[in-house]
Amino acid sequence: MAFRFDSKLTLVPHGGLGNRMRAIDSAFVLSQKLQKSLTVIWLENTPQLRCPFERLFQPLSQVDLVSPTVASLYLDPQTVQGSTQLKKTLLTLAANIFQTVSFQTVIDNDETIDLIQTDRLATLANYQSVMILTDRSFYPTNTYALFKPIPTLKNAIEARTVDFNQNTLGLHIRRGDHKKSAEYSPLGLFVDAIEREIVQNIDTNFYLASDSLHVKQQLVEQFGDRIITQLAPTSRNSEQGMQDAVVDLYALSRTRKIYGSYWSSYSRVAANLSNSELVILNNPHGLP
Repeated sequence: MAFRFDSKLTLVPHGGLGNRMRAIDSAFVLSQKLQKSLTVIWLENTPQLRCPFERLFQPLSQVDLVSPTVASLYLDPQTVQGSTQLKKTLLTLAANIFQTVSFQTVIDNDETIDLIQTDRLATLANYQSVMILTDRSFYPTNTYALFKPIPTLKNAIEARTVDFNQNTLGLHIRRGDHKKSAEYSPLGLFVDAIEREIVQNIDTNFYLASDSLHVKQQLVEQFGDRIITQLAPTSRNSEQGMQDAVVDLYALSRTRKIYGSYWSSYSRVAANLSNSELVILNNPHGLP
């Protein structure tokens, strides 16, 4: 019996919050252009993000969002991990079979980039059933209008930004396991930027989002009440940590200019949410 393909686009967004938001944003617009229904596979227990979608955002309009029980079926077979070599081999085989049977074509990160660079995304219309696995923005859109934080987080965003004014700038200092951000966007670059902004406008204050409590404490100690932040650690390994990340993201988006970290999608998504000016602080030579 022949397998019946539906005219659909299935996206498996990988990575952290910013990576997933930009991939979903792209997939939604692409699905509209290709006139395909869109299903998003939300993996809610990965090292980069451990939280159900519905604990962060309200349901997405015109999108079927699914959190599968067997997440490994939706991973790039080359990235499947197992506790033993045998388990890894079996999981990889299962992912290959499932994806081959369920989709006419499967597009990974590298193939997505190639389709963008060669302007061939429209060729996906030739397939009735497509799965894209990516953490990238792959279609020219950055509205993020689909995403609406759940009411409790919306209230938290309002409370966090109540003291913002036209002089409030944003700081996103990525640390944790992000080696590139830590190396190419060292703290000294942010301190220099803060000092320059204060010289230009004595009334300037800053909203600081960071996954490092130590960084928050350092800047509060150095600049006092000019720094608005939550003096608590933010971890993407917990539901609370991811909810805090959403609050930080939208708070940053309400500042008129954001100083962001190198190689961080989170910085870019925060700026794109409201068209804020984004300045990536980058020392091309890395840490001194």
